[in-house]
Amino acid sequence: MLKNFKLRKWLVLAASFIIMSVSFSIVNNITSLFLNPVTQKLGVSISSFSLIFTIGAITTALMSPIIGQLIAKFPLGLIMSLGAILAGGGFFCYALATKIWMFYLIAAIVGIGMTCLTTIPISTALTHWFEDKKGTALGIAMAGSGTGSFIWMQVVSRMLVKFSYQTTYAILGIIILVVCLPLTMFIMRMPPDATIKTQKKDKISYHDIHWSLQLILFAAGLFLLGMSISGTKMHIQPYLTTLGHSLTFNANVGSTQAIFALLGSLVGGYIFDKLSLKTSISIFILMALISYICLIYGAYPPLLFIFATLFGLCLCLPSLLPAYGTSALFGKEHYAMHLGFISMIFTLGSALGPVISGFIADYLSYTLVWIIYFILTVIYFTCLLISLKSKKPQN
Repeated sequence: MLKNFKLRKWLVLAASFIIMSVSFSIVNNITSLFLNPVTQKLGVSISSFSLIFTIGAITTALMSPIIGQLIAKFPLGLIMSLGAILAGGGFFCYALATKIWMFYLIAAIVGIGMTCLTTIPISTALTHWFEDKKGTALGIAMAGSGTGSFIWMQVVSRMLVKFSYQTTYAILGIIILVVCLPLTMFIMRMPPDATIKTQKKDKISYHDIHWSLQLILFAAGLFLLGMSISGTKMHIQPYLTTLGHSLTFNANVGSTQAIFALLGSLVGGYIFDKLSLKTSISIFILMALISYICLIYGAYPPLLFIFATLFGLCLCLPSLLPAYGTSALFGKEHYAMHLGFISMIFTLGSALGPVISGFIADYLSYTLVWIIYFILTVIYFTCLLISLKSKKPQN
């Protein structure tokens, strides 16, 4: 029985890694490569296309607390299988879209699918399967995002040169379905322990959450973190294009970022397990501040690779901080529900980032975008440190 339990939890971890490397990487990390081809074909502005990311993020935010409750009531595999169908099928449908409003509608469908498939269910499952080493387990799983980004950045950039963006969308949608659906159907499960069973019977609602100053500051910090990270990540490729760099150079910068995002996920999980939450946050946010300085002076190519290195390492924060912060503020009890709430706040910030970046870039400059995000990083750093000053011990 114990041997089967150990085998199952490692299978769940491996499946989580693969799901993140395929679905999450394709939908969230390399979609920016489609920005120029789609805007040129449809004749729309950068900010108009960037609204796709915002719609997807808003959909994810609205769905996050719902998914948190559904995980406590229905089989994890069922929820994630539905997510795989919606995410993969929706991404395929981008190939059929001929108007920008069609992209907006599809983005909402993909957003629902990704909420059911990736961060919340994976974080919830791994937190219960790996109670003592949840940071390391989460880091390994989220490293799939960096691994996938490194691979897909190279593959998709070449596909867009050889094929139309419609064909590329269709192929990637099929890949998401073929890879992720079997894993969600046959591998992804919650551990069969009494705690999970108790949670399934619990009728606690979101009205029971106590809005302390600590929670408000933590939520505000996550909101600004989401805005800064998403607003930066989705506009790196367009920014490099405006600087006059080649598609190959841009892909190399993206792949460098992806490599260090992979390393950041692995090292970040270990650091979060070994060091205090405040110390871990401080290390990565200081890197983020330096990376924005490099972006501001992005006309010098070597600085762009320094940015890619430091910012890539910082990309462990969106995956690790909500999960760890939820545990710090609420503990393990009702974890999925609380993570859904925290993820909603974080994702609402993520929804604003890309469209704000696009608007400022359209009418002013990308340099101003990076200056604003530097300032926001200082603000959310302060909010997070204050909120975690008297955190509860994790359990």
